[in-house]
Amino acid sequence: MKSWMSPRMLLIVDGRRWLVEFPPRVFCSFNASSPAREDQSFSRWTMRRPPCSLSTSVTHPWYSLIDDIINSINNLIYQAISSLESGLLNTPPERLGFSHDSSGPSIAETDEDGNVVYPEAKLEIENGLHQLETLLEANVDKAFDKFEIYVLRNILTVPGDLLSWVRLKHYEGLSFESSPDTPTPETIHAQRRKLFETKKLNRSLKEERARNDAVISQLQSIMSTVETAKADGVPKTAKNKPVDLSFLSSTPAARQLRVGVDAGPNAKPTPLTTNTTFILSQLPALQTTLEQLRPKLAALPNATVPMETKSKRDERKEYIESRIRLHLERAGQLAMGDDGNPVVAGRRIDIREAHALESVANMLTQDRSV
Repeated sequence: MKSWMSPRMLLIVDGRRWLVEFPPRVFCSFNASSPAREDQSFSRWTMRRPPCSLSTSVTHPWYSLIDDIINSINNLIYQAISSLESGLLNTPPERLGFSHDSSGPSIAETDEDGNVVYPEAKLEIENGLHQLETLLEANVDKAFDKFEIYVLRNILTVPGDLLSWVRLKHYEGLSFESSPDTPTPETIHAQRRKLFETKKLNRSLKEERARNDAVISQLQSIMSTVETAKADGVPKTAKNKPVDLSFLSSTPAARQLRVGVDAGPNAKPTPLTTNTTFILSQLPALQTTLEQLRPKLAALPNATVPMETKSKRDERKEYIESRIRLHLERAGQLAMGDDGNPVVAGRRIDIREAHALESVANMLTQDRSV
């Protein structure tokens, strides 16, 4: 017949008890004459721990109740085996069916009282008691495993549909329902990304504000200079206000060009007029070259001319120039740029120095026109 057993199995792993739940189509069938069927196949199974609300409510580990029942039965078995062993050992072997072969040539061994000793009797009794004990333990374990599963499932348990209705003392005021506003990993990640982008935007806005403040301060200084000039009513010229040209000989660029008195202890100072005269002397030649190149540039076809492969001589020339430029940079002298012009190191000029340079250019233009 089919049993009332649920399709579960009790496992004990590392001192913890687990209920293994099989699919509903798997069942145990047994009767009094046949052992339990063990050939039932199953494809999947799940393992879960039973609820602990019952232990919490009764303040007692309900597993210990089943353990006490099983231990008491095992103790009764051990006491019965011990009593049976004492009775068999105290019973004369002749009454248990042991006899000595008197037709043999050997003489039976006797004890101090003259009783015949049967060594094989004690060995057979111990072997039989051991088999009996093993059989009883196996049957008891098998029966009480079924008992334990039934008790755990039907008596010492709280159904899943009633768990939400159980309210213990320390559960008062607690809500087990998840609210719709509960954050999820996706929403937390989205908020983290949003915070990162907000901080990034805030940092860029602060940098832009600093740049705007610098530009506004420069514009305000220019506007104040213009307003002061309009209030005076006299245009600024080189005749009514001297121009500060000290930056032409005191800047790092001027010292690197050996202009002024601070060119260095071993370098010969070069007057500013020498450099200015050389630049002015090159201006007519540059203008003539520019006038000659303009008609040629207009006569060039629009089609692009394919670039010819550089010859080995040009490649060698570029290599030598690059090594010379590197050597000059390491020696601390003027470095040459990619366009062949010297790269002048130094600080960037501010707006006042630019105004002073414009004034110098205006003076040179006026002198040239005169």
